[in-house]
This record gives sequence, C-alpha cells and structure tokens, in this order.
Amino acid sequence: MDPAKYAELFLAESREHLATLNQQLLAWEGNPEASEPVATLFRAVHTIKGMAATMGYTVVANIAHRVENLLDLLRGRQETVSPETLELLFRAADLLEQAVERSVAGEEDSVSVGEVLHRLNQAVAAFEATDTPQPTREPERAVDAEPHVGRAIRVAIRHDAPLKGARALLVLRNMEELGTVASVRPTVAELEAEEFDGVFEFRLAGEAPRSLIETRIRAAGDVESIDLADVGQVDASQEARTGMKTRHVRVDLRRFDNLMDLIGELVTARSRLVELTNDRADPDLEDVALRITHLSSALQREIIETRMTPVWHVFDRFPRLVRDVARQLGKRISFHVEGKEIELDRAILDEISDPLVHLLRNAIDHGIERPEEREGAGKPPEGRIQLSAARERSTVIIRVTDDGRGIDRERILVDAKEGGLVDEETDALSDDLLLRLLARPGFSTAEQVSELSGRGVGLDVVETQLRAFGGSLDIHSELGKGSAFTLRLPPTLAILPALLARVGDERYALPLTHVEETVDFDTAAITELDGTDTMVLREEVVPLVHLRGVVGVGGDVPRRRPVIVLEVGDRRGGLVVDHLLGQREIVVKGFDAPAGTLPIFSGATILGDGRPVLILDAARLV
Repeated sequence: MDPAKYAELFLAESREHLATLNQQLLAWEGNPEASEPVATLFRAVHTIKGMAATMGYTVVANIAHRVENLLDLLRGRQETVSPETLELLFRAADLLEQAVERSVAGEEDSVSVGEVLHRLNQAVAAFEATDTPQPTREPERAVDAEPHVGRAIRVAIRHDAPLKGARALLVLRNMEELGTVASVRPTVAELEAEEFDGVFEFRLAGEAPRSLIETRIRAAGDVESIDLADVGQVDASQEARTGMKTRHVRVDLRRFDNLMDLIGELVTARSRLVELTNDRADPDLEDVALRITHLSSALQREIIETRMTPVWHVFDRFPRLVRDVARQLGKRISFHVEGKEIELDRAILDEISDPLVHLLRNAIDHGIERPEEREGAGKPPEGRIQLSAARERSTVIIRVTDDGRGIDRERILVDAKEGGLVDEETDALSDDLLLRLLARPGFSTAEQVSELSGRGVGLDVVETQLRAFGGSLDIHSELGKGSAFTLRLPPTLAILPALLARVGDERYALPLTHVEETVDFDTAAITELDGTDTMVLREEVVPLVHLRGVVGVGGDVPRRRPVIVLEVGDRRGGLVVDHLLGQREIVVKGFDAPAGTLPIFSGATILGDGRPVLILDAARLV
C-alpha cells in the first residue's frame, strides 16, 4: 500500500476522531462520575491507532497505544475520575493531534513525546498497582472453542468510512497472524483503487476461534458486518444486503473549488448566449439556449449543495479552546453552542474559523470578569459565552455573545477624540460608529498588552476577512451587561443573485441578500435630518445615500430615479441610483482593490458582454 495515496484521508478522519476526544473529555470533566465518555474515548483512540499502524505512522500509533492502555484501565473502575487524570488525557490528546499533523507532513521525528508518554506510563502503573479489579472480558462462547479446518469470510467496511482500502489491507494483515490467507477478492491491487466499495472476501486456513477472528477483523475499524462460514458456504445474499446502500466518498475541497470556477465560467457564457439569442430571433437557437440554461442551473445547484457543510465542523473545535483559555486566565465560564446544524459553503466555513477564534478569545480575556469581580457586581461567578448560528432571510447569522463587563463607550470616545478620529462635537457612540473605531488598525482599549487578545485589536482583520466574501460584522454592547458580535454571511460563495444598477455610464451589482425593495425617488418627499437626506417609507424614516455622490459621477441627473431599499441587520437605508437594469446571477471574483479605492466594494464580476462590474457592499452603504 502506498501511504501517500491515503495521507489526506487519514488526516481528515483523524481530525474527526480527535474532535470526538476533546468533546468527550470536556463532557467527562463536566461530569466526572459518568462512565459513558470513557467507552467513546477508547473507541476513538483505538481507531486512530489502527489507522496509524496501517499508514506506518509509528509515533501516532505509539501515543494512541499508551492512551488506550490508560483508558482500558479506567473502563473497569467505578470511582470518579480525578482532575489530574483528565488533565493528562487532555495533554495526550494535544500530543496525538500534533503527531497526526506532523506525521502526514513527513515531520514525524520532530514530535517530542517523552514527557507525556512517561506520565501515561506512570498513570498506568499506578492504576495497575491498586486492588481495583481489571476490566472484565466477555467469555468466549463454547462454540468458538471448536476447531475449524478453514473459513470463508466476507467483510463489509462501513459505507461512509474513508480509507476503505487501507482498512481492508489491515484486516488481511491481522488475519495472516491467525493462519494462511488465500482467494482474496477483489485483488489486493483492486482494494487500493478508489472504486473499491468496501466489500471483500477471502479464505482463512487454520483453527482460530470465531471470536478471535471477529475481534481481529474489527480492530481495523469501521467494520459494518462480518460473515464467517465453513469453506464453500458463503451466504450469497450478503451481496444484496451490502451492495445496495448509499455510497459516500471524501473529495478534496480543491476539486470543488475548480468545479465552482468552471460553473462560474459556464454561467458567464450562458449569459452571453442568452444575449446573442435575444438579438437573433432564431427559434432553434432559443430552444438550445433555454435547454442550456436549465441544465447549467441544475448543475450549479448540485455543486452548491455538495459544498454545503454544517457549522459544527468548525464549532466543535471551540469548547476546548474556551476551556483552556479560561483556565489559563483563572476564569469560570459556561460555554453554550446553538444552531450547529446550520449549513454554510465549506470555503466560507474555513474562512470564519480564525475570526471566531479571535472573538471568543476577546470575550474570555476582556469580556468576562474574574469570579470575584462578577460577584462584586451582583453577577454569578461563572460567566456565560454563547456561540450561535441561525438563518435570517437569505443570510446566515453567527453570533458571539457574553454577559461580561461590556465596552466602555465613554472611554473609547475620549480616546477617539484624543486621536482625532471623531469630531469634538460627538457626544455619543452608536453601535456602527463604535465598530468603525474598534476596527481601525491599531486602535485598542486594552489597559494592558495581552498575548491572547485586546478588545478591538484585530477586529480590522476580522472585518476585512468577512468583507472578502460578502459578509459583514455588527456589534452591540452594553456597559456592565455584555457584548454581542454578529457575523452576517452569504450561505454560499461564487454565484449570487444580484440587482444591477447604473449610475452615469457605470454599472454596479448589489447582492439581493440585502435588498428589501425598490421605490421611486420623489424629491418632494425628501427631508434633511442631521445633514443627511431622508425619506419616509411606511411611517419609518429611511436615510438616503446618493450613489452618484459617493462615486463622484457628474453630468445630467435623470428626472426619474429609483431607490434601492437595503436592510443589513437592524439598519435600513436607501441607495439612490440612475437606473435599474434587472436581476442577474453573478459570478463573484476576487477583488484586490487598488490603493485609494472607496471602501464600498466587496468584489467584482464579469457580465455576459465581457465587461467587468463592481459589487457594492451594502454594509458599507447603510
């Protein structure tokens, strides 16, 4: 077996099992008397050990084996697990994660394992020295003691398991320790092929008992079923039972990125085809264009759905982060997660991981007070942080909230005035202005430099990352009660429905995510409020932004102009343009704005006629 072929799959599955380790350790720490977590921990570590052994990653297998030994002893004990043992297991999980990552990168020898392995060995020796009975084993059934000349064996690896070929080869290696293996179907070479569906057969000569054979087969991990029969008596109906199930496969995300790029080009070409068809009035050409439109739309939907991933793939990393940072700072924090089933484009999900880490560290370090400070303020000593995801219209909302000290707006206002960032006449900071100040590079309210975070430090990076894929950041904070940071995200990237508008000779695209409606601009109904034009729309005052003035377009102003009413969170505003050009599906392109470009654009697109169009950022306009 060529390990390089399976390295990425090994890494992906190991990360899932490592996430399970951290989740179960946290659950066990919260309820030290529970017995359920240790069984799940044991299975996860055992699976990692088996996969690592198959791949030849000896350091990973060695660490997992030592952890497995300790967990095996803990499975048979009735008393409460100690904090010291849990802390050792946390450290071992971290070491295991480090070893997995470096082994796949070809840097296995750089992992320093001595101290943790020594402590694991000490813990095992200490438990073995006690009088507590060892874990009981299930007795072998009497029928298993009967010798058999040989067996025909059919094994089905779980249909959604990766590394099917590697697991099959590990099964065969384990069987060779029990007897002679022959008549392998599919062949060993076919087991390594990507098309291998996980079902294989072989014959084992020898007198190994049934229970030992099953145990050694299941040691490979993710085994769904095992059929053992005397030679020549394999149950043919197993083919029907295992061959008709839904099949899953892991695919490198880069392939989906390439598919999205290709479908994006197809959408652009489709738009051009539709324009040419409209100019020619050819019924046959119209039929072809309509067919291509339907097919490309269906293909587009399938690719987008394939990329959608539940947010728990990222959220599940954070309970351990919160726990470790809180312990480091001597704070007590209750961490809650909601909406883990909400789905996002995998590319967006990967990009928001770092911004969420920053916001969570900020909440722990500078949001939540120390226990004694909270009690002095009449709060419970344990602070609360919540990470939630939800759907809101056609956007996904991710919110980080805490019940900590909140942000001192008066102090920030003083600092901002001293730095010349706001007018001296400003007497209060709105949420929007507060965010703009906190997101300025280098602006910080932290009294001390912290290696973890500083309220405001890095928010410029967070906001820049969000804007890169059409997202936005909002903040709400109340002194003494806490803060809430809200990320508003498009559910998918690359292809978005948008409204096209024109100002002067230039066209602009505005994602429909934030478009509420369009109305006519009536100069007679416009009033000025605090230097800003406003209009009344259904008894609500809506501030207006004239795109002509923002982008600096002169010339004659059309007599009739539309207003695009935008809604971003709880903010509403009207964007006055010259003309509306209809709705289009646009392909979002990366946008590296030249120096001096107005900060109102979040990307660019190319329409069917080949001309580029800038995409407006609604969060920067209202």
